Amino acid sequence: MIYLSQTYEILTGGFYTGSVSWNKKRTEVDNCFKIYQLTEGEVRICDEQQEFTLQKDKTYFINGNKLTRQYCNSSFSTHWLHFIPKDLVVYQGLLSLPLVVELPDVAKEQNVLMPDIEQLQSQSAASCYKYTFELLKLQTFIQAFIIRIFERYPLDENEQTYNIQRLQPAVRYINKHFTESMNLKMLADLCCLSPNYFHKIFTKLLNTTPNNYIALLRMNASLQLLINDKYTIKEIAYELGFTDDAYFCRVFKKHYGITPGDYKKRRGEVLF
Repeated sequence: MIYLSQTYEILTGGFYTGSVSWNKKRTEVDNCFKIYQLTEGEVRICDEQQEFTLQKDKTYFINGNKLTRQYCNSSFSTHWLHFIPKDLVVYQGLLSLPLVVELPDVAKEQNVLMPDIEQLQSQSAASCYKYTFELLKLQTFIQAFIIRIFERYPLDENEQTYNIQRLQPAVRYINKHFTESMNLKMLADLCCLSPNYFHKIFTKLLNTTPNNYIALLRMNASLQLLINDKYTIKEIAYELGFTDDAYFCRVFKKHYGITPGDYKKRRGEVLF
């Protein structure tokens, strides 16, 4: 099975149309970074201190870790993408950003690339070459997007740099082996740290616990596989390292608030 994971873990994305009934508070889905480009209407997005208005024909980076609420006063449509970087330095840099960063100069590029996401996730490309080519285009676009953000908000050397370096072995291992069984002590040993201290600095740096980070990667892979009717729920559960499909369904519902079957029917509404 193929997962969309290279320099950036592409979680999900597509095109969504919403109305005044669209009103969402923060959930586990928002523990990531996002790119939005509205094609119609406006969207309100809030953190704990202020509210931003996203407007049509503009491109926005959204720091989902600071998001508290999203809503619309009328109607809207948008291209959207959720992702997380695999590099801890980039991850830390994005975590430090404001809730919203506007980058209107990339709107033309995004308008071309964003619709390709659903095709990639459904693995319906006509050939392996086309799949790889489209994925490389999307990864390159995200990379260019992040470079422009850091040109505006330069990365700072701070007291976290040392801890980032210490955590790299465990994060690299998790990114490569997230479908396998692992425990806190094993991950801490990779970094030559005690389990308690490893858990503390991991949670501080990534704004999530090691277990929740592993769950995020597994849930991401499940989203991609559930789109394809070729695989059963049981096959997906075992592929992702779950002991049985019932446990997988419980974790999925806890994470997204719906069952895997409902996800197939309400994908855009649930994730955007």
